Amino acid sequence: MRIKITLIFILSVLIPTGFLSYFGLMAVRSEKAVVENNISRRYVAIADVIEGEIKSALRAIPQNFVQDDVILGSLLIKQASMFKGEAGIMDKNGQILSDGSKEVQGKVVFTRALKEVPYKIAIYERYPQIIERLEAKKKWAHFYFMIIGFSAFAITGAGAFASLALYRQWRLAELKSEFVSHLSHDLRGPLTSIRMFSEMLKDDAVRSEDKKREYYSIIASESERLTHLANNILDFSRIETGKKKIELKEDDVVRIVTQAIERFRLYMTDEERDISLKIDEGIPRLKMDADSMSQAMMNLLSNAAKYSPPGTPIKVSVLKNDHSVFIEIADKGVGIPAKELKKIFHKFYRVTRSESEVEGAGLGLALVKFITKVHRGRVMVCSEVGKGSKFTIELPMG
Repeated sequence: MRIKITLIFILSVLIPTGFLSYFGLMAVRSEKAVVENNISRRYVAIADVIEGEIKSALRAIPQNFVQDDVILGSLLIKQASMFKGEAGIMDKNGQILSDGSKEVQGKVVFTRALKEVPYKIAIYERYPQIIERLEAKKKWAHFYFMIIGFSAFAITGAGAFASLALYRQWRLAELKSEFVSHLSHDLRGPLTSIRMFSEMLKDDAVRSEDKKREYYSIIASESERLTHLANNILDFSRIETGKKKIELKEDDVVRIVTQAIERFRLYMTDEERDISLKIDEGIPRLKMDADSMSQAMMNLLSNAAKYSPPGTPIKVSVLKNDHSVFIEIADKGVGIPAKELKKIFHKFYRVTRSESEVEGAGLGLALVKFITKVHRGRVMVCSEVGKGSKFTIELPMG
């Protein structure tokens, strides 16, 4: 999926934006270059004509006239005067030669040294407004470059943001699809057991009272599983719509934990598993929603059982320090890979495993995180693959 999103981003955003930026910059740069090139070619053409006339004039006069600065200066001025107001002659000191007429106006923009004599051809811009406009175009060109660069950056950033949002929505849709599939599987098992054993009891196919009690116990256990699953789904729906109401009242943490363990034992009647409970002395009463915290406990206990080999113990501890109360649930199960630890509290997320799939809709830990957050606490996890996991709910005092 990530490869698809990346390809969509590259093909629909990155490449078109790159071409747009490149050709936009080339267009601005080309316009500027064309104006500069035309002006430069004009200056060169004027200098070529004047230089050609000067060479012809020098060949036509005696050599001793060339040694006379006054005669030579007059000759050079005469040749440059064909472009009156646009060209002049500059001596080796940088001074413009004058024949006493009106001085050439403007700024020298181009010079060319004469090979035969120690003078230069100086070209003036007859219309200085052109130079001013060219300089303005240069300044605007930098501005255009900035605008195009900023636009490219903005489009690329928006495209990246849209691609990320698309990926998240795509992934969420995929997770929801997996959720429906897992939910169907999780519902089918308990419903099949309830229907099978209830039909056997209804048809009076079971004669032994011990067997009847066993079947009644299984029906009750499977009903508890369905109730737990339905509560998770309904509570998650209320959270999504903002209708989940939690009332915090001062209550006994130890009582809630103890009752959750007893309820879980009923939930796990089909499996022998030791659940130990360690409680620090002097655990204070806290403001809590008993039903919500009991549900969070059930979800963590259920996860500990599902991801541990049958018969392995689960350790529950209620501890405290000067500021908080901690509820710890530790198992000796398969553990969670380090790269998955930050994701396990996301809705619909299920850890990818090579072994056979474990039942679950991917809502339990998301609910635990929500419930803990509402209690102004936090949920933490430490885990090692092959050795087990420990989830800790921290609840602040006061």
